[in-house]
Amino acid sequence: MPYKSSTSMPLLFLLLLTVPVLASATNIGPRVGQQAPEFNITDLKGQPHSLTQLRDKGYVLVVFWSTRCHVCHSMIPEFKHVHEQYDGKGLTLVAINVGYEEKDEIDDYVFENRLEYLVLNNDNTKGDVAEAYRLVGTPTIQLIAPDGTVKYRGHTIPKLSEYLKDSNSKTPAAPSVLQPM
Repeated sequence: MPYKSSTSMPLLFLLLLTVPVLASATNIGPRVGQQAPEFNITDLKGQPHSLTQLRDKGYVLVVFWSTRCHVCHSMIPEFKHVHEQYDGKGLTLVAINVGYEEKDEIDDYVFENRLEYLVLNNDNTKGDVAEAYRLVGTPTIQLIAPDGTVKYRGHTIPKLSEYLKDSNSKTPAAPSVLQPM
């Protein structure tokens, strides 16, 4: 009589379900060193912004977020600090809303939280941007160099001084003020 275990079949099934997820997680992109996909998205006033235009000013720290993301909300003080410290000094912070909130809800959120950094939202293109960047959750943070290469991808703010001291930067290195959380 063959051996039957009541736990081996569910465990095997769970393992088979997990393998494709783990394999696809390694393909999340764009990866560090690759070119960041271009985007053209409007801000909350309807003004268009492209990644190329933002990179002309130096590095771009892109935060993909949603008003319903509690982690995103808890990071607002850090984002504000980055904006205050680096805006106009070789780094632009841009928050791209990828949630499915109404424009009025996003406008209210930005006003209530006094977000002074650039917030982009376009219901017609946010799905395309989320797909191009292969987003699997918010916040997703990417640091993009002036030449368009991804220098960092993660869910926390990188230690920016390590990247901004890059000799290929269009601006001088900024002082070190942030440590990863």
